[in-house]
Amino acid sequence: MAGSAEYVEAVLVIVERIPRGRATTYGAIADALFDDFGGGPRQVGSVMARYGGGVPWWRVVRADGSLPPSHGDEARQAYLEEGTPLRPSGAVDLRAALWVPTS
Repeated sequence: MAGSAEYVEAVLVIVERIPRGRATTYGAIADALFDDFGGGPRQVGSVMARYGGGVPWWRVVRADGSLPPSHGDEARQAYLEEGTPLRPSGAVDLRAALWVPTS
């Protein structure tokens, strides 16, 4: 069930697997876990907000490739260090960087 300790662990394990220079979306993580736990992008976002500080959180973005503005500066530095493809807007270029998780 989304929100359980098992769900939190499953989300964090997926985030830890995202390769350097790549990114995935909250929705892609939710899709990978749906059959086992249910839930959607908001539940993944909630897990990341509460427990995501110890994993590469900048590699999980919105469907348009953006992060909340409060995370922008720190994430941008990580993207530059990892060579993550970016669009001119500063958002992740998901056409070039998307990593699709599996459960």
